[in-house]
Amino acid sequence: MMLNTTTTQNATAAYDLKLAWRDLLADHPHLRPRDAASALGVSEAELVATGCGDNAIRLRPDWPALIDAVGTLGPVMALTRNDVAVHEKTGLYEHLRLCGELLLVSGHNIELCLLTGCWHSGYATTEQSRIGPRRSLQFFDAEGEAVHKIYLTEHSDAARFRRLAEAFAAADQTPSADIPYAEPAGFDWAAAQGLPDLWQRLAPLCTGKPLAAAGFVSGHQFRELMQQLARMALPLQILTANAGALQLHTGPVQNLRITDPWFNILDQGFNLHLNEKGVAEAAIVHTRYGRHTLRGLQLRDRPGQTVVAVFGDYDPADGESLLWREFIDALPGNRIFN
Repeated sequence: MMLNTTTTQNATAAYDLKLAWRDLLADHPHLRPRDAASALGVSEAELVATGCGDNAIRLRPDWPALIDAVGTLGPVMALTRNDVAVHEKTGLYEHLRLCGELLLVSGHNIELCLLTGCWHSGYATTEQSRIGPRRSLQFFDAEGEAVHKIYLTEHSDAARFRRLAEAFAAADQTPSADIPYAEPAGFDWAAAQGLPDLWQRLAPLCTGKPLAAAGFVSGHQFRELMQQLARMALPLQILTANAGALQLHTGPVQNLRITDPWFNILDQGFNLHLNEKGVAEAAIVHTRYGRHTLRGLQLRDRPGQTVVAVFGDYDPADGESLLWREFIDALPGNRIFN
């Protein structure tokens, strides 16, 4: 019988990559897969795929049905990140709504807009940690970049997670990943049909072309503003996005911690980790929605993409609160963030 040479080569490369990852972890036991992939010169999806047949299961790309099944797991932690910010929310995936290529997820403490049209692969993984198995669902785009992850918590149903992974397992469980390295196409938000008011208002704030700046704040001024808002428990809307997901926190923030270079919000049910060294500017922006003018901050990276948007809580009748408006209008201008 003649062996498929390409399959054999792929399997050998995947095995070599798995060994290299193991050696790297031996020297750096707390290194996260994203950083390990960068150090090894591969995508994170390729790294995760080496676990197929061991601690990972490749999933069929039936994304709406799969995300719908996440609702059976109980409380989970949703993680959406980009190169600069990590946004984590713990809650329930209770309600799903398909809106063209968009999958809208809401529930207790969860609000997501998932652009599943650019999702290329997904895996159910089980990693060993110092506190026991860490189970997750991880989704990647065509460049092998993670677009969304869902982690089980101590209150999640591990048995249902195993059944979900088995039910959605792909036929191909080879430990190598087919990564086309195709840059995700931009989504035309203006053409989206039937988009709820929430995402009509918020999506343009964290995707596409940045809004014109009315001014800028420094990193110090941003931290001072967030500390004032935390002391007053003023409700906020904090949005983080990448090419495949937008994730929202609505409510006040409380526990802020600065661990250079990270600005952290460490609240029950919501964590934000912002690498301030990756922020080029924090722009004060004004935008119209309906009959209201909205004010907020767009934190942008060096290529000019918005990595985090911070706006006041919104009421359809009254718009943003007067107190939030006064806070933003009182900010001094400063072009340099760091």
